[in-house]
Amino acid sequence: MRFRALEALTRADLDLERLMVALPTVDPSTIPVHSASRLFRLFWAKGISAVAMPWGIYLHPDRLDGSAADVGRLMVHELTHIDQWRRLGAVGWGRSYLGDYFRGRRSGLTHHEAYRATGLEREARDVAARLGG
Repeated sequence: MRFRALEALTRADLDLERLMVALPTVDPSTIPVHSASRLFRLFWAKGISAVAMPWGIYLHPDRLDGSAADVGRLMVHELTHIDQWRRLGAVGWGRSYLGDYFRGRRSGLTHHEAYRATGLEREARDVAARLGG
C-alpha cells in the first residue's frame, strides 16, 4: 500500500490552504505514505501509529481502518514532523526531540509521558487539532 498524503487529506475534507500556511515547507502531493512493514514496526514503541521521516510517512496498516477524519488528522500530525525536519535540519530536530525526551525522563516522567511532553510532539498535536477537523 502506498499513496500520497494529499489523498488522505482530501478524503478527510481538510482545508489545504490553511495547511499550506501552517506547514509552508511541505507539499502533501509529494509526500508518500507507505505501509510500515512488520519488521519496521518491531522498532516502534508500543502505541505508535505512524512515523515521519524526511522523505515520507510510514503508517501502521491498522490505521487505515479508521475514519477518514482520523487518518487525515494523523497525516497532519506526521506532516508537521516533516515540516519540523525541514525547518530544523536533522541535527536540530534530533537535538530538540531527544533533549526534551531525556530531560523528561530525568525529571521522572515515564517513557510515554516524556514522549508526549516533547515540544515537537506538542506542536504536531496542536497543528493536527487546529487543522485536522
